[in-house]
Amino acid sequence: MPIESMFSALGTNPLLVGGIGTVAFGALMYVLRAVPQKLLDFVDRTFWTKLFVESLSDEFRDIDAFIEGRRLSFFSRSLEVKDGTLKTGFGGGWGTYEGTLFKYSKSKSTQQITPIESITVSFLTRNRGVIENFIRDSRPAEHRNTIYVSLFNASGNARGLRRRKRGLDTVFVDQAIKDRLVERMTWFLGAEDWHAARGIPWKLGIMLHGPPGTGKTSLIHALASDFEFDIKYIKSLHGLGEAFRTGTRKDLFVIEDIDTISGSLDRGGRNENGSGRPSQDSALRGSPLHEILNSMDGIQTPDGLKFIVTTNHPGRLDPAIVRPGRIDDVIEIGPLSLASARQMFKAFYGRDGIGSYAARTGAELQQMFSTLSPEAAEAALASAGGPQPQRLNGGQSPLVALAEADAPQ
Repeated sequence: MPIESMFSALGTNPLLVGGIGTVAFGALMYVLRAVPQKLLDFVDRTFWTKLFVESLSDEFRDIDAFIEGRRLSFFSRSLEVKDGTLKTGFGGGWGTYEGTLFKYSKSKSTQQITPIESITVSFLTRNRGVIENFIRDSRPAEHRNTIYVSLFNASGNARGLRRRKRGLDTVFVDQAIKDRLVERMTWFLGAEDWHAARGIPWKLGIMLHGPPGTGKTSLIHALASDFEFDIKYIKSLHGLGEAFRTGTRKDLFVIEDIDTISGSLDRGGRNENGSGRPSQDSALRGSPLHEILNSMDGIQTPDGLKFIVTTNHPGRLDPAIVRPGRIDDVIEIGPLSLASARQMFKAFYGRDGIGSYAARTGAELQQMFSTLSPEAAEAALASAGGPQPQRLNGGQSPLVALAEADAPQ
């Protein structure tokens, strides 16, 4: 049969023609229905710039409050009470910022132990600077000279607080120690490519150790302030890896007195009685040692991680915790040198002083300078090196004796 005759027969078959027509009509309707959605998707990708922020972020509360003052109430009727005031509620709405239209949606996820809220803000602009200005302006004026300190315990992220920034020049620790920390942190922040080229994990772990009252906590506070870091303070080593994964490049993790919260942890996760099962108390205080070690330096350690641990008793830590690669710099902070003590004296009294001096911690000198006149302080320091604290237990000060009594053996 010639080809022309075949096509002629097919064309005159009513069942076939009807079937082709139905398929063609269905395909046409599918395309027509898809066109508006594809067009909307194209407009959304081309003309809108999106900002995503979660409640774990330090900026969430500021942005949440900032939207409330700029939303168009006619289109946004959802409200909630938070911290005693009305805030933007869950759902969506519209607003304006510096003449730019934005739309937002706010939702809550309850799949985690701690519910996580999220806000998506879409700006009708392709100018990234508008979003950067929005984030900057969302921070209240009283917050711009602060850092945010959030707490992590055994159950996850707990509510944080803001602390006023302080400069390194207000911390009375020997200058060589401050210079060493600043130089190390400055180099690390610019060394991402250096680490990548050598296949070395880009992370920094520092340990500060020394007697109580030598200024370890104040030094961390000032270091974070100078580098514009927020602090994530670890209260429990349980879930340390999960806490580290929440960090951003502007976060500094701090584990104070790590020897007291690591407790009796060993490589097998045994408790103090030597049994194979950790007690409920130890489970709340920490995690098996291997989890801690892998969090500090392992396959799941995030790039850019920065953490500082402090201890009064470095000898009580498992050697694996402080080995190179997990702790990259170990810095001892002891009593103040004569030069540093004189700087502190001048800061308190406004004049030079101290002739004779026996090494004291910054906390001891602060107590002395806060309660004595300059003449009395100089006389006390010059009298056989100054009065020493009452001694107990073969020469230990009461503070050290109490710390050692409370710490795990």
